[in-house]
Amino acid sequence: MKANLSHVYQEQAERFFGSQVDSYAIMQLDSSKVTPFEPFSSLRLLEKYGLKPNAEHYNIVYTDALPMFQNIHVFLENTYSKFNMDRPEDFKGHSLSVSDIVAIRQAGVVSCYYCDSVGFQKLDMVLEPQNYLKAAEMSMEDDYSMLDGVINNGKAPQLEDTPSMLVQLKEKAEACKDTPSPKKPKSKER
Repeated sequence: MKANLSHVYQEQAERFFGSQVDSYAIMQLDSSKVTPFEPFSSLRLLEKYGLKPNAEHYNIVYTDALPMFQNIHVFLENTYSKFNMDRPEDFKGHSLSVSDIVAIRQAGVVSCYYCDSVGFQKLDMVLEPQNYLKAAEMSMEDDYSMLDGVINNGKAPQLEDTPSMLVQLKEKAEACKDTPSPKKPKSKER
């Protein structure tokens, strides 16, 4: 089941970053990656524990075209209401709540807003498509050499049994003992 959800999250990320129109995304914590303090914590509480929101701990659970708006705070409050009172049928996350992030992509620039205990706070978080998709795939990939957008598409080939570096160094040292060292020329005395 988790692999299927990971695929859905990856598709959402691809839709968000690949959209030809301005868009927004709802990001919610991935329970397999979070510390005990992250879920439903205000920014103030996170700071108390020396933490801050980490993009690698989140999944994009929903994305859509960005509607026209005059004021970012009004848009965020309307989004909060929408994802609590009148959730879209294709939204599979929990009600929008503290610790969730609303990411807004306008003209290719992404800005992130943390759902805090009161209102939203703008984050200095950087979301990039390559890093986000790589992190999403790394969390489920069984073959880390195959980060290609396809989850679990093959096992990594087994490496041949090669001697450890220490064994190789010892072998070289033994080989050097058996070969005579070159003679140093004697210095001429005056």
